[in-house]
Amino acid sequence: MLKALYRSASLRTAAAMGLGGVGFSLGSVLLARVLPTEEYGLVSLVLGIVAVAGLTAPLGLDQVAARRGIRLDASWRRAALGASALTASAAATVAALVYHLSAALVASVALITLALGMAQSAGGHFQGQQRLRTAVWVVQILNGALTLVALVALAVRLPSAGEVCSLLAAFSVLAAVAVWWLVRRHEGAGDAQASPWGLRWESMSLLSVQACGSAFMQLERLLLGPIVGLHDLAVYSVLAALVSSPFRLLQSAVQFTLIPTLRVAAGARARRAKVAREAALVFVTVAAGSGVIWVLAPPLARWLTAGRYDLSHALIAATLISGFLKVLSGFTTAVVVSCGEERRLRHLTFVCWGSLAIGVAGAFFMGAWGLVAVLYGISAGWLIRCLCTAWLALPFLRATREGVAPPREARLHPSSR
Repeated sequence: MLKALYRSASLRTAAAMGLGGVGFSLGSVLLARVLPTEEYGLVSLVLGIVAVAGLTAPLGLDQVAARRGIRLDASWRRAALGASALTASAAATVAALVYHLSAALVASVALITLALGMAQSAGGHFQGQQRLRTAVWVVQILNGALTLVALVALAVRLPSAGEVCSLLAAFSVLAAVAVWWLVRRHEGAGDAQASPWGLRWESMSLLSVQACGSAFMQLERLLLGPIVGLHDLAVYSVLAALVSSPFRLLQSAVQFTLIPTLRVAAGARARRAKVAREAALVFVTVAAGSGVIWVLAPPLARWLTAGRYDLSHALIAATLISGFLKVLSGFTTAVVVSCGEERRLRHLTFVCWGSLAIGVAGAFFMGAWGLVAVLYGISAGWLIRCLCTAWLALPFLRATREGVAPPREARLHPSSR
């Protein structure tokens, strides 16, 4: 059994991401221990904004590179950097006008978004070249930066969200510059490849799916402040660090590994076997991990935050249910993104944004009943997304004569392009 778990690409990737996730969780909890509740709530809000903006900053170019095996040469780097700068400006505008953040926090949002966009672009480059070990570390610069900032905050007692986020921006930019240098160093020579502009429609379709997915993953952080206040947002941030984080990592790992591998699978039978094997191992891990979380999360929260935050089992149950649905969504979405033709990607876009709208509506509708109810309201959107993406993915897991064969570009190995 242990050998089977080790052979799971998703679990190996999740383990590597888990090291970064542990740093993120530890950093979040240490900041909860050091900062006043309102200031910690603001830091959590900034993290939610940049998690969405940074992941989508390359405007889908990173996803095209990962899907098609495209190298991040000079023209692609310029396009990715320009897209990331544009997204950083938009994220800063939203932070200022929608959330009314201070100038220091707005500037931090812009710089962190730019840095994460550069890292995502580099990650797409290495992912498309099947260099998953490098890619998985490249895309985690925010986790490492947050860990360092938390240690500094603990040592010198940084008093405000502005100082914490400014330091986080500085560390993120330095890490992104190092990642960019790594891409240039390993650029290498290759055949002529399509221009970013020539693949703009594909990148827009993938961007829409990615933007919706990242917004959905951070929906609690983005909505809890306006709906139930910064105090409950701070409580959720501790909950996310100790309970939700493993599920988020598993969902990311599933998509990270399945998208580049399913597109080169020999046929529906091979795709079905790959998904079934990964799903069996992942959900065994989910079941075991949920039991551990149920027992250990409450005492850990009290100990790590010096008794400032208490996690009820009602909160933990709501988060576990949400986490299970997120991981399930990772499998179904990966199949469609990897194998789907442009028309099906458009259908996936409608499904993603429609289910997000249901989650937002559910959160506001359940707001009067408190934090636990809001979490269940958002989970309703995840349930709808799982059902609809499973329906879109099913034809690609059936035998070819019963379903839809993937487009030729999805069947070609990167070296053949």
